[in-house]
Amino acid sequence: MAEQIIDLNSLDPQNPAEFLYTLAAAYIEYSEVHGMDALNDEQHTLLAYCYLDSQVQEGGFLQLIAAGYGEYIFMNPVADSLRRWRIKPTPKVIDKVKALYLKYGEVIEKLAEQDKPLDEIRAQFDVFEEADGDYYEAADEDLAAAVEYVLANQEKFVAIGHRT
Repeated sequence: MAEQIIDLNSLDPQNPAEFLYTLAAAYIEYSEVHGMDALNDEQHTLLAYCYLDSQVQEGGFLQLIAAGYGEYIFMNPVADSLRRWRIKPTPKVIDKVKALYLKYGEVIEKLAEQDKPLDEIRAQFDVFEEADGDYYEAADEDLAAAVEYVLANQEKFVAIGHRT
């Protein structure tokens, strides 16, 4: 039986980041008790998108990789799922960064595990800067498009405990 965990009417679609992050927080809270398997594919995509956005907004794709989210974002169908949501720029950036992740990700993750400062790691891998800029340019519009998709497909996002 599906359980509704959040009322989307309590969220402000005019503030896309807050809207999506609040929804993602509800998923995290629920999954801490019931496990990540309780989430459906759409909910996993929204959660991954929020992780991606928060990490990249704070410190770029390099930070996302150094924080250990590279495999979760780049080795899962996040970009393809976002395309199904009719989001175009962000998946292109993800695809570009996936190639960089495959080339440099392991080294970046090892440096981060050795507690190298992010600024030192960034100095060695400036190849991510263009992708960071591309993401920043697209972020506001793409987050708003994600909110539109969620509102148009509410049943996939508010109920947990069934697969869609």
